Amino acid sequence: MDNKPYAKTLQDELDWKLLDQLYGVVAQISSFCFETKKFCVTTEFVVLTLMVKFTNGTLDHSIFVAAFVIPLCFWFLDATGYFYQVKLRGTMESIRQHLAAREGSTLVTAQGEKVISPERVSHSALKRVLEATFNHSMWLYAVLVSAALIVWALFIWKLIK
Repeated sequence: MDNKPYAKTLQDELDWKLLDQLYGVVAQISSFCFETKKFCVTTEFVVLTLMVKFTNGTLDHSIFVAAFVIPLCFWFLDATGYFYQVKLRGTMESIRQHLAAREGSTLVTAQGEKVISPERVSHSALKRVLEATFNHSMWLYAVLVSAALIVWALFIWKLIK
């Protein structure tokens, strides 16, 4: 058995640098998505509070439209970030596989797993967009949109005034 130490080629070095840069970008996008959720909730409450204040405490449809549209806009923004995280992780996995092929072994992440499942990256564009839009990290937006629609319906049915 040949136990030569791993010697990086120039291409390996470039790939490792690119992996490191992509990891940094993915981490920044992940942080951005978390901050987006916090900013959505803050924006929702600030805008609705100001609208109620400017309408002298009376309800009208504009308040409910705002309560509905604000989380939809943030949902779109967050889903876009999620979509690109998956895309970048797919690129990272491809680079990892190239490194492994050149070295002749299986390189894995620190946890012993691939960067991302190849199936998540190879789906059709429509399926990837749907997965980015509807996943466990988007529940906040679904709850805010649902609550806005329910309260708006109660207002329309004159159950609240």
